[in-house]
Amino acid sequence: MRLSGRVGLVTGGSRGIGRAVCLELARAGADVAFSYRSDEDAARATEAEVRALGVKTFRRPADVSDPKAVEDLVAQVFTAFGQIDVLVHSAGARAAWKPVRELTVEEWANYIAVDLHGTFHVIHAVLPHMHARGQGVIIALSSIAADMCQARNAQGAVAKAGVEALVRVLAREEGRHGIRVNAVAVGLTDTDMGREALSMWGAERAERVVRAIPLGRIARPEEVARMVAFLASEDGAYITGKIVQVDGGQFI
Repeated sequence: MRLSGRVGLVTGGSRGIGRAVCLELARAGADVAFSYRSDEDAARATEAEVRALGVKTFRRPADVSDPKAVEDLVAQVFTAFGQIDVLVHSAGARAAWKPVRELTVEEWANYIAVDLHGTFHVIHAVLPHMHARGQGVIIALSSIAADMCQARNAQGAVAKAGVEALVRVLAREEGRHGIRVNAVAVGLTDTDMGREALSMWGAERAERVVRAIPLGRIARPEEVARMVAFLASEDGAYITGKIVQVDGGQFI
């Protein structure tokens, strides 16, 4: 129970990697609050699974692109638990997977609003509380897209590169105040978004991509969540400002 007595807040916690993180933090003994965009059924299911692990849980819908909604979420979590020790920002938008020349201004803006601005909004709302207590862990979910810069994924490359830069700046600013900040950069993962990407590429290209991964398969959400829990715990106490890739060697 490495995180017993801690409270974690996970954005995008109802599905995919976010859901796996909620469950992994709960297995480590943390109470878990999580946000989600709109899928009430998935949120209720995650809430029930977390509660079954014997910890307290709390869920609220919140659009991370809306700073007021994020501020309200954080205030509600503090009212419920009195603290936030671990912030895991997992909420993300679906990429359009188009060449830049075909992206609409709206598609670009909507993605950046969630994946880049949303990261800032969530961290900005939680950070003063951690700063005042002199302790805290912040983990942002990123993507190897920031380094791979694939064609048709300018949205992901730019947003996640910005997230990783923010992580490094925060680590420099807040380390002396007891706050560690890292990112976990994922490759192809068995989530709704991951399966959508494979489907969009078509069977032949998807097979080539997976075959090129040194470990020969895509990640399971639980494998990403275990790295998040490690970084959140005292086992990762001397790690900050790092981008940890969990990708089976997809980007080397």
